[in-house]
Amino acid sequence: MAATVAASKAYDLAGGALREDLRDIIYDISPMDTIFLTKAGRGTAKSTTHEWLTDTLASVSAKNAAIEGNDFTAVARTLPARLKNYTQISRKDFEVTGTARKVSNAGMRELLAYHTAQASKEIKRDIEAGLLSDEPASAGTSVSARVSAGAEAWIYAPNHINTNGTTTSTTTAPVSGFAVSPVTDGSATAFVETGLQAMLQQAWSMGGETDVILCGPTIYNKISAFTGIATRFRDVGSRQQAQIIGAADVYVSAFGSHNIVLSRWARATTVFALDMSTWEVAYLRPFETIDVAKVGDADRRALLAEYTLVAKAPMANTKATNVS
Repeated sequence: MAATVAASKAYDLAGGALREDLRDIIYDISPMDTIFLTKAGRGTAKSTTHEWLTDTLASVSAKNAAIEGNDFTAVARTLPARLKNYTQISRKDFEVTGTARKVSNAGMRELLAYHTAQASKEIKRDIEAGLLSDEPASAGTSVSARVSAGAEAWIYAPNHINTNGTTTSTTTAPVSGFAVSPVTDGSATAFVETGLQAMLQQAWSMGGETDVILCGPTIYNKISAFTGIATRFRDVGSRQQAQIIGAADVYVSAFGSHNIVLSRWARATTVFALDMSTWEVAYLRPFETIDVAKVGDADRRALLAEYTLVAKAPMANTKATNVS
């Protein structure tokens, strides 16, 4: 059966008397996680060029045996090395008219406040991606921005590990204290467990204590199949439903237990073995919202932060690039 021709139907009300059914909430599925920015230390910069000192102990000598009564002989000591990075300005600009701020909106009280909240999340994601990038440091000019070197640029040979664990790749050491050399990926290679073990061993041999293995989803799934993963079982109560664990959270090696962290913003073909105590983000200008002078009937805001990545001990960390 069908409704009679004379019957009023909801279809007839569309675009007229039918009230819209719009939920008063905005759903946002954009990912927000900023693992590196959260785990790194926080410091303060006082200039657009931020500098710090690093040092290493002399090589171990098992034959450090002195002759009784022998004359004093001074030996030249290695002095601390100075490393440097430039501060980078990350910024989000937006503008809302006076009318747009006053009308009734679905899912928000006020449009300018909504844009401010969204921009603050976006800028943190941008900074996370920059911190993990392979961008070299750049002083910038009046027509180009300063760039803070990312973590990939700071990890250089011999800590740029080939995935088979036998050779090193070619990211070179800092020049005049700056990580300015482009990252050279080398040939694409399948990531294998011996490569990960070589990364952990190299970091340990240089004094690092790897607490985070950071990578994208493809490599994460590969690591989950390695034999060194921690147990996939979790204790549950007698009346609780058991869990099936499909991925590893921790990789256990001869050099400790290492949290496996999934990153959305690192390059998909890069794996990091990180000692997070050796990384810091130093702010020349912490996150701030600036009221920009009005032009016409609109309010303007600039949300920004000026920061740099501090690699306190680059050689405590390792990386493998161009892996799959």
